[in-house]
Amino acid sequence: MQSPADEVVIVIIAGTILMLLLATFVATFFFLYQKRNFRYQQELSLTKESYERGLLQSQLEIQNHTLQQIGQELHDHIGQMLSLTLIQLSVLEEDLAGSVHAPTVQQTFETVERTMQDVRRLSKTLDGGTVERYGLRESLALEMERIQRTGRFQTQFQFIGSPYSLDENTETILFRMVQEALNNAMKHSGGHQLTVSADYGLDRFSLVVTDDGCGFDLGEATERGPDRSGSGLWNLKQRARLLGGECVLISQPGWGTRIEIRLPNKRGEAAVSKITI
Repeated sequence: MQSPADEVVIVIIAGTILMLLLATFVATFFFLYQKRNFRYQQELSLTKESYERGLLQSQLEIQNHTLQQIGQELHDHIGQMLSLTLIQLSVLEEDLAGSVHAPTVQQTFETVERTMQDVRRLSKTLDGGTVERYGLRESLALEMERIQRTGRFQTQFQFIGSPYSLDENTETILFRMVQEALNNAMKHSGGHQLTVSADYGLDRFSLVVTDDGCGFDLGEATERGPDRSGSGLWNLKQRARLLGGECVLISQPGWGTRIEIRLPNKRGEAAVSKITI
């Protein structure tokens, strides 16, 4: 027979084993729960990101389609009307040759001719197909030239490194982002100089838009939220994030504004990996 002391030891051992089994069960359950919850959060995040990407893509398609229609209308209808005006002015110039009105007609002819050229340039920048045909760098150069011709701003476009092509959709989005940043600067900065820089780095591509305007309190504008401060800043950050990059804004009153869009260069990263191996 077992003594009472042995029974107590057995009970203690059995209890200890049960407690260990219970603790193991609880720990395992907690671990599996955490793992499943982490997986669920990942799937939720991916679903949300996929939805946002799809929404952004739809918005861009609608925007590009609308801008393309406007650009086509400018090129076809307004361009034709301006061409007809030039023809009529040519006839009028011949009829008034040698008269006191001849210089005025000539000036009007030159003004309409410049306007027609500007309309053609504008129609190209509105057409998303321009980026597809000429690439991001040439499209940005064309946009800066168009702004320069308005006479309101001095512009400068520069690039660093050997230009390479990003995927077509990314380049179109980047072009629209730069257009939005430039439009905001022209509306609100009160400056006179606009600069766009493209840095074709091996592992990262970046676009920088700067102005010499009045600047603004970035913290105060961010705290107000997109509903009060406008959707421009929020759109830039959101689009950069959905492209897998980031948008950094630097501004303060009296010191202008700097907007930098940074994207990883996937092909460059792959090349670096191969070299490292």
